Amino acid sequence: MTTEILKTTQAVFFDQAEHWADKPRFMVKNGGEWKSILWSEYRKRVELITHALKSIGINTDDKVGIYSDNSLEWIYAGIGIATAQAVLVPIYHNSTADVARFIVNHSDIKLLFIRNLSLLKLLLSSEMRFPILKYVVVMEGDIEQNSNNLHCFSFDEFYRMGENHKVTHPDIIEELIETTTEDHIAQMLYTSGTTGRPKGVPLTYRSLIASTNDWLDINGPLVLSESVDLHWLPNSHIFGWGALGLGNILGFTSYLTNPLEVLQLLPEIKPHLFMSVPAYFEKLFQLTISSSENEDEQLETLRKLIGGRITFLLSGGAGLKREVKEFFLKAGMWITEGYGLTECSPTLTMNRHNDYNFDSVGKPYSCVDIKLAKDGEILARGPVVFQGYYKDPEATKEVFTQDGWLRTGDVGQWLDGGFLKIIGRKKEIIVTSGGKNIPPENIELKFRYNPYIEHLVVYGDGKKYLVAAVTLSRSIVEQWAKENSVTFDSWEELCVSPTVEELVQESINLLNSELASFETIKYFRIIPENFTPLNGLLTSSLKVRRKKVYEYYKEELEALYCERPALLQEEG
Repeated sequence: MTTEILKTTQAVFFDQAEHWADKPRFMVKNGGEWKSILWSEYRKRVELITHALKSIGINTDDKVGIYSDNSLEWIYAGIGIATAQAVLVPIYHNSTADVARFIVNHSDIKLLFIRNLSLLKLLLSSEMRFPILKYVVVMEGDIEQNSNNLHCFSFDEFYRMGENHKVTHPDIIEELIETTTEDHIAQMLYTSGTTGRPKGVPLTYRSLIASTNDWLDINGPLVLSESVDLHWLPNSHIFGWGALGLGNILGFTSYLTNPLEVLQLLPEIKPHLFMSVPAYFEKLFQLTISSSENEDEQLETLRKLIGGRITFLLSGGAGLKREVKEFFLKAGMWITEGYGLTECSPTLTMNRHNDYNFDSVGKPYSCVDIKLAKDGEILARGPVVFQGYYKDPEATKEVFTQDGWLRTGDVGQWLDGGFLKIIGRKKEIIVTSGGKNIPPENIELKFRYNPYIEHLVVYGDGKKYLVAAVTLSRSIVEQWAKENSVTFDSWEELCVSPTVEELVQESINLLNSELASFETIKYFRIIPENFTPLNGLLTSSLKVRRKKVYEYYKEELEALYCERPALLQEEG
């Protein structure tokens, strides 16, 4: 199916809502049964949100935040904010209260949709003041007034405000759609970042339209008309919100679910499309190859696990291993991958179904120019690229070259045929004392399939050899210990037991055999504490904050260079 979009988010939405008024847009679980939400209901709720926002004085370019996990209310609010010509500022629901407070104040949010009263109390639990924030809409449950002098509304009350405003302003929706231009800011996403405070990335409708047009040119023919999909990616991330926007354009019926249930629902719902981060494709791969030693039986198992009706698969957010892509292809399912970042709305390159290289992230979008700097950094230019960070001229200056190219921070390499390969993050390249340049992520990715290791972070800049901090998959390791009669009184005790260290050492030895000598991990330290967004060691999109890990565990990592001097290896 091919579709060209030259309109804003809200203009497309209202056109499609009229066209498909009596068809289901969403399916939601209600009392154990799936209930359909028609396009007409979807449109009605968005209109009421828009009217309510205008009724309390939300004006063009005012910032309106959403601090919640996924829900129908999130979706209604998100499209309603756009329709009101305000700027959508999503806050990831697992963000710490400190990060959420920073975003609310830094972005100048005037009204905040928040999941429930408990989350609101957490947000307001410090002495921090909110000089711009005036209104809060609690999306679920009761409300109460608070000492911060905020005007609080329940979601039902907000709907009633919208109904009243609609009576006196019946034509405002049409007026807002007609007067919204491509240069309006559509949304401002805060990059989770691996160091420091998150930065606000304002994206215009012009940038989003350019990105969407190229996406549709490449992938539109692979998408069946009115497909079924599972929507589970976080709306607060550009990948998740973009997937929902594609459903609005192409007319998907989306079953709303969550990360814990999505894989279980695949064989039940039998979607035509599945858009995911790599971890879920890898989990399907692991389940499949462990189901049988016969490849034909494995391939049939994979088709059953994913439902048997797939016409389009998209993996994003990180690199997916070639063997997984090749295995899915053997089963008749091609996984497309691309490359980009939030600052690029978000995509710069993509593999095409009839023109791909699984060692690459594809070729540039037609609207994008890409070149490599002398040090290999990927530089980008084009309408998808943002104009600069919000209220941060220094960071903006740093991220652009003098002649206007965006510095992505990633190191790349051109392959034959014009395909781009990602080597690693520029600032994360480890240079050993022997002068070897090592992208640590390339090593870490090799441990992704190990069932016992949750995270492995490579360390060794300026050192003679590499070491690693390791966290374990607690439930799997505890089960393994019980099955192997390993006694322990606590998780911490188990992590430092010789048997578990030997288990990890065997895994590392196996992977070391696939690496060059200077890339091998000589020693490691098991860390009992898992990395999470709450302790600051993962971003909200679950990427490791490498420098934070180095900072937290510097003493343990440095000790690995002096505990076993007899085994020291000089790496040339």
